[in-house]
Amino acid sequence: MPFNHSIVFLLPNTHFPLWSVVFMTSFSLAFLHFIIEKEPPKTEHLPVVVMAFVMSVFWISTTAGELVNCLEAIGTHLKLPPALLGLTVLAWGNSVGDLVADVAVAKAGHPAMAMAGCFAGPMFNMLVGLGSALVIQTANIYPRAYQLNFHVGIVMAFVFLLLSLMGSLLVITWCRFRVPRFWGFCLVGIYAAFTAASLGIAMFSG
Repeated sequence: MPFNHSIVFLLPNTHFPLWSVVFMTSFSLAFLHFIIEKEPPKTEHLPVVVMAFVMSVFWISTTAGELVNCLEAIGTHLKLPPALLGLTVLAWGNSVGDLVADVAVAKAGHPAMAMAGCFAGPMFNMLVGLGSALVIQTANIYPRAYQLNFHVGIVMAFVFLLLSLMGSLLVITWCRFRVPRFWGFCLVGIYAAFTAASLGIAMFSG
């Protein structure tokens, strides 16, 4: 349904575009909530938090869709391979929020929570995100099989990811589940090497 789709709202035989109905409804509810709630909610605290979380998911989804469209336009204009954009710009844009949140949680005195978020976020993206995308794509082309065209950069990303995860497991276990400072520098160095190798492969293949 296009965003300027005409719908009947309140009055019969009166048509308004969809964007105006959404804007008026959301603005009215927001203004009503601002007038009524003069202090943080108490009894309805949980529903408000759940509603805020759901709306945050919708906003993040919309922003991510626009980001992908902008990346596609940049890649078409500069004639860059999609795999390179996904491994660099898209990965940075997708991880800035997690980076800020994890650093803030760690500085607040909860390093275990921050480390759990560092591993749980990419795991959710790879398992749920990739799994859902593959399910939808395979359902659209069923009964034909979906062919994955792997780029050499994606294979290299899996290698660097496996190297960092196995290295973290060995180092943290060896240090009795304490993270030494030098390993943080090593992880940053591994990512810098991965980025340089990805750019080199993209330039060589181009």
